[in-house]
Amino acid sequence: MAENKKVIRVGSRESRLAVEQTMLLLRQIEKSHPELTFELVTMKTTGDMILDRSLDQVGGKGLFVKELDKALREKQIDFSVHSLKDMPMEQPEGMPIVAFSGRGEVRDVLVYPRGRERWSPDCGRPFVIGTSSERRRLQLAAMFPEAEFSLIRGNVLTRLKKLDEGKYDAIVLAAAGLIRLGLSDRIDTYLEPDQVIPAAGQAILAVQGRTGEDYSYLDCIACESARQEAEAERGFVRYLDGGCSSPIAAYAVKEGELLRLRGLYYEEETGRYLTGELTGPAEEAEALGIALAKKLQASVGGRTSCGKVRPGAPLNACPAGRRTSCGKVWLVGAGPSDPGLFTLKGQKVLSEAQVVVYDRLVGPAILQMMPEKAEKIDVGKRSGDHPVPQEEINRILLEKAREGKRVVRLKGGDPFVFGRGGEELELLAEHHIPFEVVPGVTAAAAVPAYAGIPVTHRDYCSSVHLITAHKKRGSGETLDFDTLAKLDGTLVFYMGLSALGDICRGLVAAGMEEDMPAAVLERGTTAAQRRVVSTVSRLPEEARKEKIQSPALIVVGKVCSLSETFRWAEDRPLGKQRIIVTRPKKRSRKMADRLTALGAEVILLPAIETEPIGNNEPLERAFSQLETYSWIAFTSAEGVDCFFDKLYEAGIDIRNLSGIRFAAIGPATEKALAKRGIFAEVKPTVYTGEALGTLLAEQVGPGERLLLPRADIGTEQVTAPLLAAGIAFDDVAVYRTELSDGEGNGLDIRPEDIVTFTSASTVRGFVRMFPGLDYRKVRGLCIGEQTAKEAEQYGIQVIVSDRADMDSMVEKLLEIVK
Repeated sequence: MAENKKVIRVGSRESRLAVEQTMLLLRQIEKSHPELTFELVTMKTTGDMILDRSLDQVGGKGLFVKELDKALREKQIDFSVHSLKDMPMEQPEGMPIVAFSGRGEVRDVLVYPRGRERWSPDCGRPFVIGTSSERRRLQLAAMFPEAEFSLIRGNVLTRLKKLDEGKYDAIVLAAAGLIRLGLSDRIDTYLEPDQVIPAAGQAILAVQGRTGEDYSYLDCIACESARQEAEAERGFVRYLDGGCSSPIAAYAVKEGELLRLRGLYYEEETGRYLTGELTGPAEEAEALGIALAKKLQASVGGRTSCGKVRPGAPLNACPAGRRTSCGKVWLVGAGPSDPGLFTLKGQKVLSEAQVVVYDRLVGPAILQMMPEKAEKIDVGKRSGDHPVPQEEINRILLEKAREGKRVVRLKGGDPFVFGRGGEELELLAEHHIPFEVVPGVTAAAAVPAYAGIPVTHRDYCSSVHLITAHKKRGSGETLDFDTLAKLDGTLVFYMGLSALGDICRGLVAAGMEEDMPAAVLERGTTAAQRRVVSTVSRLPEEARKEKIQSPALIVVGKVCSLSETFRWAEDRPLGKQRIIVTRPKKRSRKMADRLTALGAEVILLPAIETEPIGNNEPLERAFSQLETYSWIAFTSAEGVDCFFDKLYEAGIDIRNLSGIRFAAIGPATEKALAKRGIFAEVKPTVYTGEALGTLLAEQVGPGERLLLPRADIGTEQVTAPLLAAGIAFDDVAVYRTELSDGEGNGLDIRPEDIVTFTSASTVRGFVRMFPGLDYRKVRGLCIGEQTAKEAEQYGIQVIVSDRADMDSMVEKLLEIVK
């Protein structure tokens, strides 16, 4: 007998976004509380019905919640889910907010039309931005003085339709809504909170309940930091008597035990507005909001630098003028080369970039992290080779920011340690372009460490000195060797390999002992790193014999004598090997982590990507007749995930699979099934399609039917034995495999590299990425004979793992490099 589940009725606005946001929370609750079941009750609110006026013109508070409040009060629903930014600052008596969700992407975004040419100053007409928010208009007017603002109402899809029809040149939306609707590809420009402060509570979902009822099952979705941020923001707006449609704005960020709150206060009587910021204890969130509100309210009357908008100005009344930027530039230090030394913040900023301006001192593994859709500009800086002058780089950053783009200037090491970051910021600051600096691990710290040289050691020295040997163009200045020779510390010279002889002779001539330990370190933190350790008098000759090349760092000091004792990087099992992984990005992380732990320099270079097939009628037919199948066999982990994700989306209970037997081609597929709570009964001893097909032909009995969910380019290896045995089966494609359109982001494939191939399609994708490569010089480690045959067609030097699994590939790699 089926177990009776408690049914909870949940209220939501009827828009697609509101329903999707509500379901987002309900799915999280269901995972933690399978004993509960939910019934969704949707309704249209006052705010949804009035579409001919902006919200501030409609007036009143709670335009999007009144009908849901009534249903909650009358116990027609058990709780309701709202976008917190749409809720009044005061809750009705007896109906508090009982849970705040984790915060999504908080920024507003500009969206441009699809299928039409974008507006440009040469169009001869104003730039028309669609918005229904006075808050957004106030702030955007300062960024786009030439723009006209026009009212737009309706749900997200309606607004996008109006935009694409040509009624606007751009519209402003909340990023969180687009992302939750699966429309993140429509985002063109993120508006940073220091440009456009979001609405209070933006990107937080709030659950409203009734006093006295047990909502402990909501603890699984509650987020304490979001609650504190919301209390600060709403405290600010509440004190200033604003509401969800008010131009007053606030945005808080929790940093440790503190909250940093930024707010915008608008004085309707004068049309003045002012922004400001305060930091305070997170546990006093509401008090922080009130304090900032009081501060701005007291300041706005006497400030002349605050913004001013004509009171009562209609939405299309912004003055014309010169356009200013809504873009922003991040100067990001990528570290010396090892992607493990690339900071978390640097990775996050890079992942959101629309334009990346990079040079070749950035490690190749980090260059592969650049977003696929980003515009990539190689300014090609190498030692002594600057094909793009610094002045031109500065201009590129300015121009791309003026286009409204999120621009990342990606630099090796740290931007401010001989990286000319200060020069690049000067032009941006002059033109009032917003920027941030993300520091990186500098070579002076990382490269000696990877060579076993501690740049400070209490028994040898207590200071380290960073020196550039690169002279400013047109300058006759030279290094002050008299001072450098007398320093009681480690000297680290950047960009000095071509001047190595002059540096060493200059130090000795200035009085440094000839037997002072010194080292030159080439390509530090990579698999190709080399070190030459000698004395300051002999180092130039030793480096010449070893043919040391740039990029290289020169280290002079007693600590260099510790290198042989403290060496470690190249002694790791794969410490001298660079390995290129061509698997799809979402499937490569585990293998990459395994290889990195063994010391390899790993470059993720997805040669293929996979995606589930939408509108999949064959799969829908299979779902409708699950009871007819006795077997389901999977040939990949991707097939497992796509099948079960689609099963869940279709609302089919996994218990409908009871009685069906499962087969898996190998360990990875078997593990993917186990994660779904299903254990494969059949698995071949050899992990190939032919072996699986042969085994199934033996196992599937008379009158039984087999379902085979797999890739759209599945080979006949599996199906041939089934056909020969007369087995009834349905071969259903559940995902597509697409070859990469990339060009390797400038990656040079070296003869000493090993490229891993896990399928024939990864071979084809790799060849497509490097069309002019001499494949005879490529060493390819292949999983399985089918993959090896594909690689051999191109002349690749083939090495085949003993088994078709990741463990065997790693074992083979260790065997190769011994």
